[in-house]
Amino acid sequence: MMIIKENCNLSFDLSGNLLLTIPKSYLQNVEQEVLLKSVERLINSAKKKITSSNDWNGDSAADIVGICASSTNDGSVQHDRDIYGLE
Repeated sequence: MMIIKENCNLSFDLSGNLLLTIPKSYLQNVEQEVLLKSVERLINSAKKKITSSNDWNGDSAADIVGICASSTNDGSVQHDRDIYGLE
């Protein structure tokens, strides 16, 4: 069975949506069953990457989360004022 991994592009957009690009020429020359099984494999592979990338163990960025104390409790609302001193 031929796999389309080499012929397609699997990525995520800025919102985290999975984008799968398959060239038109490939779609015209491959059997539907082969295409569907290949897409299923690619999606399963993407799912594994998503679940494994959510593991923060050993990630140095996780060590700095929550280490600062501040009286500011509306930082996202007053971001420009608090960070840049803008009114």
